[in-house]
Amino acid sequence: MNGVDAVALDAGSVLHGQREGAMFVHVVRASTHRAGRSALAAYQDMAACVPGWFDGLMAVRNTGMRLLGMKDLGSLRAVRAVTDPRPGQRLGIFTLQSLQDDAIVLEDDDRHLRVQLSLQWRGDQLEIATVVHTHNTFGSAYMLPVAPVHRWIVPHLLRKQVRRYAR
Repeated sequence: MNGVDAVALDAGSVLHGQREGAMFVHVVRASTHRAGRSALAAYQDMAACVPGWFDGLMAVRNTGMRLLGMKDLGSLRAVRAVTDPRPGQRLGIFTLQSLQDDAIVLEDDDRHLRVQLSLQWRGDQLEIATVVHTHNTFGSAYMLPVAPVHRWIVPHLLRKQVRRYAR
């Protein structure tokens, strides 16, 4: 995968305890230069790598979901340059659950599904893990088109981020 590998959600992952009963689990990892970057900085850098066309897809998603009475998640790139975020604070399309220097856990939970995303430094390897639990049939149906896009876009973003870190 051009330096980005799909890996198992192992015991070293901050999301490892969330995998039981998950409908979707996806983990990618790449070797890069941490250079003192925090997990928060890695998340902000990843959000900065999101292509405009993907935010266009999010806008279409948000319009459709509003028509179905669902919430508008906004833009993935809309991660503010916050220096001291607190759990419960919104960071882009996710809510911050926990933050350490080497790991950030973000979440979006609604009546249909719970999505958890982590960015975690493991030495000079950056890992992005996603765990999704669906709450009902609509959540499962929603994941049918989302899962393949996710399996493509997350490694794509990580590759772009690794290239930026190599400069």
